[in-house]
Amino acid sequence: MIHKMNSDTEKTKKLLTATHRRKERERFHRQQQILKAAEKVFAKKGFQGATIQEIALEAELAVGTIYNFFPSKDRLYSMILTSRLDEMREEVQSHIQPIKDIKERLRTMLLSQCEFIEKNRNFFIIFFRDQYRFPWTLAQDLGEEVAVRYERYLGTLREIFKEGIKKKVFKPLAPEDLAEAWGSLCNTFFFKWLMEKSKWPLKSKAMTVYEIFMQGVEK
Repeated sequence: MIHKMNSDTEKTKKLLTATHRRKERERFHRQQQILKAAEKVFAKKGFQGATIQEIALEAELAVGTIYNFFPSKDRLYSMILTSRLDEMREEVQSHIQPIKDIKERLRTMLLSQCEFIEKNRNFFIIFFRDQYRFPWTLAQDLGEEVAVRYERYLGTLREIFKEGIKKKVFKPLAPEDLAEAWGSLCNTFFFKWLMEKSKWPLKSKAMTVYEIFMQGVEK
């Protein structure tokens, strides 16, 4: 009798665990559905012009369902931005981690960023176009979120330059300064390409940026 009770208890636990996992998967997929729809609407209307009603219509969900996942349009936009930045970091890291050569790692990092920005061009255009029109509270929250992620990016660059200096690939300059200089140069390059809505591939001129930088720091 005791053995049967224990067996029934274990079956119940497994059933509850399976049900919980299924609900978590369903919730995740629904969240992704909302984010995908919201990104489309933001790309068409901009942050100010987009409404939760339009996002719900695009996602084919009730407005109340959107609010069950995201309490405001601000939070929804913030989630899209941070998700995109995290996705870009993961993609870049996956490309550069196996590479031993320092210069090739830096070059691959730039090319990977270019590929990601090209694939998500509409989103990044909207972000750069609308960021100065955000409500103050959203601008503050996004600023903090972006700052954390940009610091991680600079941290990766600092490690590359530290190793390069140690191996005498780069001049013995401060890794922090090199990371900031590289980041600023790349961001200016990305911003210009996005704002001019250039038709040429971003990657096609990435090597120009790389060569300009390397001429100043390569030993």
